[in-house]
Amino acid sequence: MEIKLIKGTAILIKGKKESVLVNPEPEMLPKINTRLVIYNRANYAELRTVGERVSIMGPGEYEIGGVEVNGFNGGDGNTVYTVFADGVMVGILGKLKEELSEKKSGKISGVDVLIVDVENEQTVGSKYVLKLAKSWGANYIIPIGNNQEEITKFLDVADDEGLEPVESLKIDKDNLPDGTEIVLLKEGN
Repeated sequence: MEIKLIKGTAILIKGKKESVLVNPEPEMLPKINTRLVIYNRANYAELRTVGERVSIMGPGEYEIGGVEVNGFNGGDGNTVYTVFADGVMVGILGKLKEELSEKKSGKISGVDVLIVDVENEQTVGSKYVLKLAKSWGANYIIPIGNNQEEITKFLDVADDEGLEPVESLKIDKDNLPDGTEIVLLKEGN
């Protein structure tokens, strides 16, 4: 599996058989060939895709082309997703307005990669997000967002300042790191 940052909070998760596009802007859709599109905020509803693509915009259990997607209500129009493909579990944490209840956060575990919208710094805070990542067993954390200052704050709280961005994160289920690593991705891949 390979994860690339397209722009801001738009991510491409490329599996061996199927790819998933997360939170794309409308102009990105014709440029990226993927059948599955996920939106984790209610305000993305106006961006519904049409044609051959399958759009997921809320809580529920889905399976498309061998990719399993579970959406959990994160409150205030936000959905927290897990995407399971190629033996790797990816968690997608949007902007949380409040901390998840124990019941909600307990539904998620075994996350290999956690993609975090860093604008959580303005809401639930980076410390809470790092606590979630630890409780879910994340091996990698990928901070994303439209504000570089918020990414810098997140890295500071995580005590990982000075990270150099990489083109993509390639993940092999059999070679996950011990502990948790933060990976900063370059935009525009």
